[in-house]
Amino acid sequence: MKILKFLKYPLSLKILVVRVFFLALYYKWLIGRKAFRDICHRLGTRRESVPEEPYSGKAKERILAVSRAIKIVCPRLHFKNECLVEAFVAKRLLLHEKMTVYMGVAKNKDGAMRAHAWTRCGDIYVTGAEGREQFTVTAVFA
Repeated sequence: MKILKFLKYPLSLKILVVRVFFLALYYKWLIGRKAFRDICHRLGTRRESVPEEPYSGKAKERILAVSRAIKIVCPRLHFKNECLVEAFVAKRLLLHEKMTVYMGVAKNKDGAMRAHAWTRCGDIYVTGAEGREQFTVTAVFA
């Protein structure tokens, strides 16, 4: 059933979904093998943020397509650090766009700490937008 849905996607989205799939596997493997300090340079320069300028035209379409492809693929992979994997994938696929990666922490009802990562291009949240308000930003990369 899901394959039939995939086959109905436009060719450009199919290609993007396949790229997201393999990049997600790669970044999940990399996150599991390396210390974060050794791979964080892939997210950009620390302590910088890009302005929330609106995107339009082809750039906006590309950003939204990448966001859609990530939302199609990543939840089906059931990774533990899904939001961090999504952030790495988004950053890689949108290398030529000005993107900010945020990392934050919050306490859940039990008092345990939890972390979250989300990305933004201009005024568009590419990944992890859901629930980001609950987190205190601890690191920013651009």
